[in-house]
Amino acid sequence: MKIIKTKQLQKGFTLIEILLVIVLIGILIAIGLVSFNSEARFIDARNDIRKTHMQTLESAITQYKLREGKYPTGLSRNYQEICDPEATGCTGFFDLEFLVPNYLQSIPQDPNDTDATGGTGYSIAVDATTNIVSVRLKESLREGGVIIAVNDPLPAELTTVTANTPLAATVAVNPPILCPSNYIKVPGNSLYGTSDFCVMKYEAKTGSSTVAATTQAAGTPTVNISQTNSITACRLNGAGYGLINNREWMTIARNIEGQLSNWTTGTAASTAISAGGLYRGHSDNSPANALAANTNDSLGYEGTGNSGFSIERRTHTLSNGETIWDMSGNVTEWTSDTILGNQKPNNSSGALWQEWTAISNYGTLSYDLVRPSNPAWNSSQNMGQILSDGTSTNNTIYAFLRGGGWNYTSNAGVFALALDSTPTLSYNIIGFRCVLR
Repeated sequence: MKIIKTKQLQKGFTLIEILLVIVLIGILIAIGLVSFNSEARFIDARNDIRKTHMQTLESAITQYKLREGKYPTGLSRNYQEICDPEATGCTGFFDLEFLVPNYLQSIPQDPNDTDATGGTGYSIAVDATTNIVSVRLKESLREGGVIIAVNDPLPAELTTVTANTPLAATVAVNPPILCPSNYIKVPGNSLYGTSDFCVMKYEAKTGSSTVAATTQAAGTPTVNISQTNSITACRLNGAGYGLINNREWMTIARNIEGQLSNWTTGTAASTAISAGGLYRGHSDNSPANALAANTNDSLGYEGTGNSGFSIERRTHTLSNGETIWDMSGNVTEWTSDTILGNQKPNNSSGALWQEWTAISNYGTLSYDLVRPSNPAWNSSQNMGQILSDGTSTNNTIYAFLRGGGWNYTSNAGVFALALDSTPTLSYNIIGFRCVLR
């Protein structure tokens, strides 16, 4: 049998074919890398936008607190998502629209937040320990395995976390504060949104648009200074200093009225209506000038010509035992607040000096922003009176003057309020007092 052998042809890839395959693989890899890097760059860009948004929000809220003396109503230790102003209603969200345009040009919106829930993707809270605003990005919007946050109490910014633990239920009202020499601590009051703050124990003795304000017992207080220059003089002391605002003044005044030692009868405030009232300081125009104070707080009649019991006592004691001089009488004092002429309180008579009990319309103010806690108290209890031509229809800006001066008599009191002076006015009976917040 003859065996026939068949020649089998063996064929491989040519060099050109191999090179073509390598080139094609390289192209595919390059396309994949470009796509991957582009997405990574987009994520980085969005995270940069988020950081800018959060820093903007934190800065706006901080500036609001510095100017208003308090955080916005409703801000708490619990994180609340900020409302999208373009949504219909803010139910379930924290509305910051009131910050526009004074503190924000617009409410920031997360670049990827396209849902219709009404939120911006950013949540806001106040840290319970530091009393500092913190801002977070909603978990569903976080990209790149990182959390985007500003001042967050969790690990540092841009670290990987999985938790979003809320803070405790309420905002700290009284963060620790140390007062400088000749300043006293004032307990905060939730009614006015004030935390503990420091206030000058004595009226300011020096200060101008170029000189920082100081305070001490010796020497008569600075007068002939405008509200504008008073604000500057306080700020020149450094960060945290400012001219006392109306809410801070009312925090002190309401504290004073609650202490029996500040009443001429020494009895409960409710029985003092017929028996006496609060001490109202140097206000009888005798002598007809401002007085120096005394480092001895037991000498509250210093310079008044009285050595014993008199409504002219110049000192008041706070609930924490601190003593403050001349909150009523001596010189009337600027606060940092202003009001338009057509927004002032008024009564039916349209008279200038009025009893608190005669006020029928508070304008843009409210009862608790100007008056003592008891609606029956007026100048008979040495609360002072209000000077307010509430029938005015002008748009002139008027500044708040409180306490009354050495010649105010029945008009003087810790609640006395004059709304007849513009911020640039200076006069020989007008002074000021600074706070540290």
